[in-house]
Amino acid sequence: MQRWSVVQQELMPELRSEVGPLTPRLEKVIHTLEWVRIEEFVESTWCGPPAT
Repeated sequence: MQRWSVVQQELMPELRSEVGPLTPRLEKVIHTLEWVRIEEFVESTWCGPPAT
């Protein structure tokens, strides 16, 4: 649960400032992805939008 505390205290406020209010369903998806540590199952990470 410590990991979820970090998500709630750091990630959620940042997401809210970027995209606005998060729906309960979206918060559940974020929680699920954080819980399963999806980054361990994908080969590459997102590096930001392409340079223009």
